[in-house]
Amino acid sequence: MELQHIHLTVNAKIDPSFKALPREEAKRFVDMLLKEIGMKPLGDINWADAEDLDFPGQSFVQMITTSHCSLHFFDHDGEDNEVYFDLYSCRSFDTDKVISLLNDKFGLRSWHGVLFTRATGEEPEIKKISGQKQKMEIIN
Repeated sequence: MELQHIHLTVNAKIDPSFKALPREEAKRFVDMLLKEIGMKPLGDINWADAEDLDFPGQSFVQMITTSHCSLHFFDHDGEDNEVYFDLYSCRSFDTDKVISLLNDKFGLRSWHGVLFTRATGEEPEIKKISGQKQKMEIIN
């Protein structure tokens, strides 16, 4: 397998009815994500409930083979809630399918992010992306 070193970041406003991301739901989401991108976990998910009540929500980090994924969920009590998602993978993946998984889980309202390569010794390729729900647009 040739290593790709692809990093996707997504900042999203989500359905305000989504109120919590319990550990088991986070684990199921990660399991679906890893199946989609063909990667394996390195150990258990690291999940935490927010301790700072000014920013209630949950966060997780999952180490995967030479890579990682993380997500921070914030409940804004009546406003559009937010998620901040990172996926770094040494294997190429279908960005549209990852965005679709995020939409299916969280109900994306609007989102933007960056997709970039970060292999050592190569000039990075950077694409700004955004969308409504799961529809993606490259804005570079």
